[in-house]
Amino acid sequence: MPKLLPRLLLGLSVLALAASSALAEPVKHRPNFFEQLFGVRQHNQPQQQASQPFNEKQPWWKDNQDSSVYGDPVKKKYASAKPLKDLSEPEMLPGLGMGIVDYAPPVVLPVYDPTFIGMQTPASDSEAIRVSLADKASPIKAVDIERKAVLAFYKTNGFKPVWMAENHVTPRANELLKTLSSAAADGLVAKNYLPEVLTSFDNADGQVATYPMKLARLDIGLTIAALHYARQISGGQFDPQRLSLYNDIKTEPVNPDAALKVLAFTPYPGSYLQSLAPQNPQYAALKAELAKSTTTGPKLDLLADGPKVKPGKSDVRIPLIRARLQTLGFMTVEVAGSDNVNQLDQDMAIALMAFQTSKKMKPTGSVDSATIKAFNKDDVADQHDKLVFNLERLRWLPKNLGARHVMVNQAAFEVNVMDNGKSTWKSRVVVGQPTKQTYSFSDQIETVVFNPTWGVPASIIVNEYGPKSRKNPSYLDNNGFIVKDKNGNVISSSSIDWWNLGQAPSFGVQQPAGDGNALGELKFLFPNAHDIYMHDTPSKDLFASAMRAFSHGCVRVQNPRQFAQVLLGWDEATVAKNIEGQDSHSVPLKTKVPVHLTYFTAWADESGKVQYFDDIYGRDTAMAKAFAYDPAGKKPILNNDVATKATIVGGIIQN
Repeated sequence: MPKLLPRLLLGLSVLALAASSALAEPVKHRPNFFEQLFGVRQHNQPQQQASQPFNEKQPWWKDNQDSSVYGDPVKKKYASAKPLKDLSEPEMLPGLGMGIVDYAPPVVLPVYDPTFIGMQTPASDSEAIRVSLADKASPIKAVDIERKAVLAFYKTNGFKPVWMAENHVTPRANELLKTLSSAAADGLVAKNYLPEVLTSFDNADGQVATYPMKLARLDIGLTIAALHYARQISGGQFDPQRLSLYNDIKTEPVNPDAALKVLAFTPYPGSYLQSLAPQNPQYAALKAELAKSTTTGPKLDLLADGPKVKPGKSDVRIPLIRARLQTLGFMTVEVAGSDNVNQLDQDMAIALMAFQTSKKMKPTGSVDSATIKAFNKDDVADQHDKLVFNLERLRWLPKNLGARHVMVNQAAFEVNVMDNGKSTWKSRVVVGQPTKQTYSFSDQIETVVFNPTWGVPASIIVNEYGPKSRKNPSYLDNNGFIVKDKNGNVISSSSIDWWNLGQAPSFGVQQPAGDGNALGELKFLFPNAHDIYMHDTPSKDLFASAMRAFSHGCVRVQNPRQFAQVLLGWDEATVAKNIEGQDSHSVPLKTKVPVHLTYFTAWADESGKVQYFDDIYGRDTAMAKAFAYDPAGKKPILNNDVATKATIVGGIIQN
C-alpha cells in the first residue's frame, strides 16, 4: 500500500491537470447568426469620420453621435468636450496576411565629411583623426543618424582622440571593448560592435599601437561602436516595422548627441552603456535566464514515428518513450518500471497526458505522430532564441509604461492591469487570427462604452445580407436589425429593392445593443489608426480554447465587467447598473490609462519563472531571419541557431 500511494496521488493530480486541459479544448459549437456575421473584424480599415451635418457626401449613418445610427451615442450627462469617434467593427475583408516583411537592414554610409579637408589641427593625433574623417574612401561606416552625430562630435571637439592617449589604447577604451565583446549577454550581436580596424576584441593595443592612422581609425571606430551599442541597447537592434506590417511601434533609442557627450568624459563607459538597457524586472528576468541557457540541449535519440498506440496496447518504442518521460520528469524511477516493458500501461498513459498537456496538446494518453514530434523537438535551442527575441522586444517598449497600465500579450492570450510593476488584475483574451493579426502598438484607453451598438458596414450589407434578403426581404427585420433611409427614417427591410442594391447602399443597418450583439455588453476605446479596441463578446466558449486567435484584430476580454470596474474605479453594482436596461452610453475615464498591445513569446510570471509561448504570428521566425541576414548576398541565411552569437552571418549594422 505505501508504494501504491505515491502512484495514486500522481495519477489523481495528473488526471486533474488533464481535466482542466480538456476544458481548454474548443467546445463544439455551431456559430449563430450574429457570431457568423459580427464575431470578427477587419483591422486595417480607416476610422469613420467624426460627426458632421447631413449632406449627400456625408450620409446620416456616418454621423456617430446620432442615437439612432452606427456609433455609440453619448448621453449628455456623460458627454465629453471632444466628440468620440466611432470605432465599431470594420468590414470583414482580407487582412494583411501574415504581414511578414522581407528583411533588409538600413543603409550604412562612409563616415566622412569633405569639408574637413581644408581644416588644420595642432596635434598629430588630432590630425590623423581629421584626415581619416575627410577620406571619402573611409572603411568606417554607420547609419546616417549616427554618422552625422559622430562627425559633428569630432568637429566640435577639435578632432581630439577620445579613446587613445600617447599612441596607445586607454583603460577606458579597454573597458568599452570588454562591454562590447559581452553584448551577447543582452541578446545583442557582439561582432556588430567590433571596429573595422580590429580583428578581435582582445589586445587592441597590440593590433594598432605605433600605427598613427590605425590608432585614428580605432578611435573613430570605437566612438561609432559605442554610439551604435548605446542606441541599440536602449531602442533595439531592429526597426520593428522592418519585421512585420503589424508592428506600429516607435522605439525610443537614446539621443546620439547626448550619448556622445557622456561617452566622451565618463570614466566608466561600460557602466553607462549598461544603464541604457531597460530597467524593468522583465528585462532582468529574461537576461538572467539567457545567462543560464544554452543553444543546444543534450543529444536526443530521435523516436521513430509509427502506428498510434492506445493505453493497454504494446509497441517496441514504448521502453524508449518511457525513458524519455522519466528524463523529462513526468515519471519517477519507481513508476517507470513495468512488468510488460512494451505495454503502454496506466501509469505511462497518465504521464503521457501530463506531457501532452505541457505541450498544449489534447491529453489523450496515447502515442501518436504529434506526440512523437513533440518528444523529438529540441526545446532548448528554441527557448534560447525566444529569450534573445523577447529581450529585443522589451527594448522596443516605451521608456515610461505608466505607473498604472494595461499590458496585452497576444502570444499568451492574456491581459494584465499593472500597478507599479505588479499585476493587480488579469484575464484571458481572444486576439486576431494569424492572417488578420492584432497590431502591436501603445496608446491610451479613454472611454468605456456600455451596451455598444454595432453599425453594419456596406460590404456586409451587400455581400452577406443582400443574398439572404433577396430570398426573404424581411430578413433583417426578423433578426432584430434597424434599417433607416438616408434621412434617418426607420424603414422596413422588405421595402428595399434588394435586387438592385449596388455596392453603395443608400440606407444604413444597425445591430442594437442587447443579447447577441457582436460587441457584447462593453467595449474599451483607445482611438488609433487601426480601429482596434477591446470588447466583450457573446462567443464565451472561445475563451476555453488554449489557442485563442479567432478575431479580425480586436481584443476580446473574458471578464469585461471586472475590467470596467478596474478602469473606472467602480464597484460591481455600479457597473451592473450601467448595463441594465441596455441603454447605450459612453463613460470617459477620469485619467487615461496607457495600453500596450505587445507580442512576447517569453515572459516571466509573478514568481519570476520564465514562461514560453507559441509563435502564433510567425514574428519570431521573422526576427530569426533578420538576425541571419547576409549583407553580401542580400538575402536571409537560415540555419538552426540563427539567434546565437556563433552563427550570426555577416557584420551588418542594424537599425
